Amino acid sequence: MPTGIERNKVKELMAAGGQLVEVLPSKEYNEEHLPDAVNIPLKELTRETVDGLDTRRAVIVYCWDYQCDLSPRAAWRLETLGFEEVYDYLAGKADWLAAGLPTEGESASVARAGAYAHRDVLTCDLGESPTAVLERMQIEDDEVCIVINSDGIVLGRLWRKDLSAADEFTIEEVMESGPSTFRPSVTLEEMAEYMRKHSMDSALITTNDGVLVGTLDADAATAPRQAQEFVPAGKGG
Repeated sequence: MPTGIERNKVKELMAAGGQLVEVLPSKEYNEEHLPDAVNIPLKELTRETVDGLDTRRAVIVYCWDYQCDLSPRAAWRLETLGFEEVYDYLAGKADWLAAGLPTEGESASVARAGAYAHRDVLTCDLGESPTAVLERMQIEDDEVCIVINSDGIVLGRLWRKDLSAADEFTIEEVMESGPSTFRPSVTLEEMAEYMRKHSMDSALITTNDGVLVGTLDADAATAPRQAQEFVPAGKGG
């Protein structure tokens, strides 16, 4: 029986020599695919087309997302073809892109939010003293602090102007809960248009797990500088 897996397990299996197969049509594969993946569209999945794969090594199939049934069907088909260790990356390519991970293909070089977000973001946690956070904001000359937990998950946004009452309130009481965020895979062109329409000076960029990547300024979206390697923002102050 094929095993459904998530992103981290895909990385682990690939590092151990697993075989990665995209079963979407070749047009979608050529546009963008996971690194080192081969393409065998489901409609072309036969004994002849899998001849280049090793039936004794782990094989991971994927399609677009949870709503796409191509990879589950491909996984079962591979079992009938004699593959001993079959995995289905259920969340698929959409999940990989939304996590800001590297890709290959014609669209892989498109400028995206994750590569141009500022990583040097002031962060704080719910247990910090508002006075201490305000002092850090004054030292760093920052107007905003992103509230995260120990795993880097964005919980809220804290504005300097709201800390004037300092220790009379807790961070939780004065922060903006659940601020809007955008995925690293959104193109700069799309971000620039959205930010212009909504008069936004900056936008929070997070992975689809909610982990803070950084902030994208409006000027970076419209006139991008050199791209940065994708690394989620650090945890804590």
